[in-house]
Amino acid sequence: MSEQEGPGDPGLAAERDRLARTLRETRLQLAMTQARLAALEQSATMELGRTLVRAARRPWSRGVQLPADLVRLWRERGGLTGPGAATLALASAQLGDLAGGGERFLSALTAPGLGAPGAAAPGWTPPGLVITGVLTARACATLAPDAAVLPLLPHDADVMLESAGADLVLIEAEAMLAGSAWAYAGDPAATDRGRRLGRLIAAARALGKPVIFIRNVPAHLAPGLDWVAASCDAVSDDGFGVQLARFNPIGLAGSRPGHPVYAGPRDPRQRPAVRALLDAVAAGAGPGSVGVTGSVPWRRLPELYREHALFVTASADQAGEQLACGARVVMIGGEPAGRTIPAGGTIPAGGIVSVADDLAALREKLAEVAACPSRSPAETLPVLREIFTAQATPARLAALARLAGLGEDVIAGRRIGVLSRAGDAAAAAALSAGLASQRFLPSELVVLAEGPDAASAELSARAVTATLTGLADRGVDVRAVPVVTGGPDTSGLPGTGGHPEPADHREPGDWLRRAATTARSPWVVPWQAGREYDETYLLDLACARECAQADAAGYGGSGYAFTAALDPALARREYFAAGDPGHGLRLFSVS
Repeated sequence: MSEQEGPGDPGLAAERDRLARTLRETRLQLAMTQARLAALEQSATMELGRTLVRAARRPWSRGVQLPADLVRLWRERGGLTGPGAATLALASAQLGDLAGGGERFLSALTAPGLGAPGAAAPGWTPPGLVITGVLTARACATLAPDAAVLPLLPHDADVMLESAGADLVLIEAEAMLAGSAWAYAGDPAATDRGRRLGRLIAAARALGKPVIFIRNVPAHLAPGLDWVAASCDAVSDDGFGVQLARFNPIGLAGSRPGHPVYAGPRDPRQRPAVRALLDAVAAGAGPGSVGVTGSVPWRRLPELYREHALFVTASADQAGEQLACGARVVMIGGEPAGRTIPAGGTIPAGGIVSVADDLAALREKLAEVAACPSRSPAETLPVLREIFTAQATPARLAALARLAGLGEDVIAGRRIGVLSRAGDAAAAAALSAGLASQRFLPSELVVLAEGPDAASAELSARAVTATLTGLADRGVDVRAVPVVTGGPDTSGLPGTGGHPEPADHREPGDWLRRAATTARSPWVVPWQAGREYDETYLLDLACARECAQADAAGYGGSGYAFTAALDPALARREYFAAGDPGHGLRLFSVS
């Protein structure tokens, strides 16, 4: 290759981008043509032709049934209806736009998909999940702690989709309600927005990006979206879950008002039985009455939930957020779509109570729960564990990633590696037994296999790898690194024993620094093979980090709160790799 044709040559880059745009445009036309063909194959004309051909090929068997088939086709005449007709009309209109206007001016001048900054650097770590699509501001705030979110607007959606480099495209039903940029996109009166939304979906599928429709509002609030669900790769009815980075019990007051509160405005479209119950308890005064806050901005909801000790709700999603903020919840009935809280529908430690549609039982339960004191941190912790496992936003994102075929280990905040060392198979067996009993398994395990010489260290690494096969079968990335020891190493973790007792990591030893350098996970936890840990050790650390979004978490003895001094039990990989003393880091204490 000559000097003028090097990898940084502007002419080659421009030609590559032009060919890439041409290929994407061709794929877009192919995708819309396929959609139009699939819709036409369901038309009455095609069905009539198939019926006549079948009768001509087999006159004695199919010919006898020809009159009945023609009568059935006559009764079903009138063309396509429902999502098929909308897809046919949309694809035809989009093909007409492409044939008449060609490429958009801005798209022709935009260089799409040139890669993330620093991607060519040797130490570059790929980011977590990148999400784009039709999203509300609240959805973006919910997803932001766990993914890179790039919302799209109608006027530049197709152009920004090409340059975003997203892994997943989400179409949120709530984003098409009144007041948003995509409002009424499913309404026949807003044909322009509907066509832009359809073109966005077709372009995403042409680029090979999975498209998922998030149906997080009832159908009566956002009608006319059946064609959107039919055009997407998958449909999810579970919403985005509870974002523990926003809804958490950090900073709770020791005593909070115990009067029951209904947060938010009353929905006139609730089920009649639920509406009647709320009308009865909201109109009264004294014991058994419920205060209604009215409309509350969504940004203020976490603060509101932490200010009160008891809430009444008819929404499973709202109940999860209130529970995460340390409140007790009395739930009336359930949502119209039948959505229930995961993990069996109940939360331990008396967090949630399901009440039948009976006014007397509701008043009795409200008086009983209001007499209880505010939930203590010991009662809140089991609730957080259940929400972290089943209801939290990263868990929902992982489910969406599996639905889209992206794998399970895509949430950077939950990629936690364990650092340990073992000299033989016995130590590796103890390590395997300790980790296998954890309720939260790490995504990576780095073990330093120690030996007095290179040959012994290599044998130890093979023995450790064979012993840890059970963890590897459960999805843990196990790597044994042979290490030659020059003598007894006393710089490791002290064997303190017991669950909440942390080890001293302010000046980590050589083995810990080397293991952290080898690890690939953004978060790491030092682990002693011979120490006994509680089964929720990793779960509590991961949950605390997700709630606090801190740089390090550990057992500092100052409650569920930030602290000025801490011996980290979980920290960023760079902390242990560089031996950072921790200046300027946000430290969070689990207990």
